[in-house]
Amino acid sequence: MSTRKRRGSIRRIRQRNRRVALATVLACMSCMAAVFYFDKKEEEKISQETYAEQEKETDKESTASGQTEEQPVQEEADAAGTELKLAEESEKNQWYLKLVNADNPMTEADVPEVTEETVDTEGYQVDTRIVDALAKMFEDARAEGLNPMICSAFRAWDTQVSLYENKISRVMEEEGIPEEEAAVEAATVVAKPGTSEHQIGLALDIVSHDYQELDDEQMNTPEQKWLMENSWKYGFILRYPVNKSEITGVIFEPWHYRYVGEKAAKEITEQDITLEEYLGAEPVETAVFSTDSQE
Repeated sequence: MSTRKRRGSIRRIRQRNRRVALATVLACMSCMAAVFYFDKKEEEKISQETYAEQEKETDKESTASGQTEEQPVQEEADAAGTELKLAEESEKNQWYLKLVNADNPMTEADVPEVTEETVDTEGYQVDTRIVDALAKMFEDARAEGLNPMICSAFRAWDTQVSLYENKISRVMEEEGIPEEEAAVEAATVVAKPGTSEHQIGLALDIVSHDYQELDDEQMNTPEQKWLMENSWKYGFILRYPVNKSEITGVIFEPWHYRYVGEKAAKEITEQDITLEEYLGAEPVETAVFSTDSQE
């Protein structure tokens, strides 16, 4: 065989070997891709199953804590074959169960006369009849190593009027809209005079000393977790709980506590209902959800 032919044969052999090697590599890569694909699908399947399990657990926890999708309370009770414990007629007119909301406003003339008592070094005041219960609640919270603090309490009529009118003025100035429109927007941030529970001395905004923002993150502080679990023992309820805005007309406020007396607080909390429901009142029809906080 001539040298030229021999070189050509060697070249063809090498080319064939390279093709075989390339085919082998491609085959291996295909196998690896297939394995990766099926592994990935299996991982996705496991992740989906895990997520589904987590969702189930979350639903269970939400149900236990009252953070479920809204359903008429009486329907829930009927479905469970139980009867709701609502306020007795003889109790509905008691001072500690007075209902104040956008559909049950007070005029300046019919705001209850409140005997205030200062409860902290910041000068915050509440109705003197709830001072002992409030002091005990704070004492027990602090014994647990917690540090709750009040950031709003009793507000006189003139104070609420001033807060509301100042907010209207700021909205008009900042957004350049007429007073009537500004008043509607202002009411979503500052309660209209006569619609705030703070005006009857039975409501407080309580926050963590380490986190004083009035937002949803407040509910994750140790102080709020303790209060949500224990405040009923002292006669207080979380007045505007999650998923209840359609009933209260007020946004979720994990800092706003209202004194209703120990019996009512226990029954309201155990049944995961609002003060409106406990008193047999209609859900608030106000279209715009507002707040009962002080901006």
